[in-house]
Amino acid sequence: MEFSNKFDRNKGMTIPELVMATLMLTAFMGVFVVVSKFTANFMRPINLDGNLDFELAQEIDASTNPMPDILNHHYKINLTIDSIISTLSQPGLSSTFIRNLECTSSPGRDWGIDSISKNAIPDNYSICITHETQLFEDSYENLLNRKNPKDAKPGIYIIYAKPNNGISYNSAPLRRIFCRPKPFC
Repeated sequence: MEFSNKFDRNKGMTIPELVMATLMLTAFMGVFVVVSKFTANFMRPINLDGNLDFELAQEIDASTNPMPDILNHHYKINLTIDSIISTLSQPGLSSTFIRNLECTSSPGRDWGIDSISKNAIPDNYSICITHETQLFEDSYENLLNRKNPKDAKPGIYIIYAKPNNGISYNSAPLRRIFCRPKPFC
């Protein structure tokens, strides 16, 4: 009986409570809109010259007009680097072959890696490999003839993608470390 009496006395919100709730809703929605607009500025496609490209934003088909943004570039470069690492970490390749690789914007063609297409990395990047670390790779024969596998010294290499036109808001370097030959890492 007491429970139904409480509902009978509840007449709803008063006018000051209603006004206060409406003002709070308006304030929070305003903050949400401002933050959303600010965040959306980072999601728009940007041309290589730095201008916002509203035509590109309206295009849906990325195959005819790809978005030149840093996330897309890094995604393509990471896929290419994964393919390069899986190929170069095989024990069948000599360390001198890897040391003689030069920076290139087309690693599939210049390095002879068939699994990489010619458009694997963006045009404004080059892929390089350096072996200038403190851990030098033993020859494959020395790695096989070790009595203790812990004495084997595989090579540590750094593979990196550098922007050809320098670092900007639209292009940044990317690097990865890998060990080879894979069975000794």
